[in-house]
Amino acid sequence: MLLENKRIIGLASMEYLQAGFIILGILAACSEYSGGQIRTTLSTIPWRGLQLSSKYLALAIITMPVAFIIAASGVIYTFIMMRDTALGIEIDTMIETLIGATGYLTLTTLLSAAIGALLRRTTPALVVLLGYYFIVSPLSRDFLPSIKNYFPDTAGYYMYMPPSSDEINVLTPMQGTGISMIWTLIFITAAIVFYCKRDA
Repeated sequence: MLLENKRIIGLASMEYLQAGFIILGILAACSEYSGGQIRTTLSTIPWRGLQLSSKYLALAIITMPVAFIIAASGVIYTFIMMRDTALGIEIDTMIETLIGATGYLTLTTLLSAAIGALLRRTTPALVVLLGYYFIVSPLSRDFLPSIKNYFPDTAGYYMYMPPSSDEINVLTPMQGTGISMIWTLIFITAAIVFYCKRDA
């Protein structure tokens, strides 16, 4: 129980921390459109599908270490400060938590980049995603309890947080990862298809 409390405290900021990664994904996708640099990009690399896929791969490579460092700073600091409240620290649990948090932030960034590529404008993408993550999804959990676990943010929550003892119909970390990956792959596929079909 104490170990779970440490993990919860260490990742308490994740709900707000994800906003930075949402913005990172949107900027990575939309920044080229605002200044017209996308025309130069497509002139240099005319294979649109390859170009956008490479952008997502590069974004994931950049995001993973940053997400790991940020998540680790909160978790490790909490474990150090609360080390006297428990006899030992389960390193395996801490590593699983960090991997889950890193994966969630990375998938959130890629999902945001895909939606940014679909909308091609920074402000609408920010309104849609921040509105969903911070307004629509929290409110809908009370009205749609039977399907709330299948939302990308709720499923992602189970990638790094232990379910409380009074929760029912909870997901395992692997199930949460799978659902989050499906959402991300759906939007990435849609972004690539639209990117290849429409004019820059």
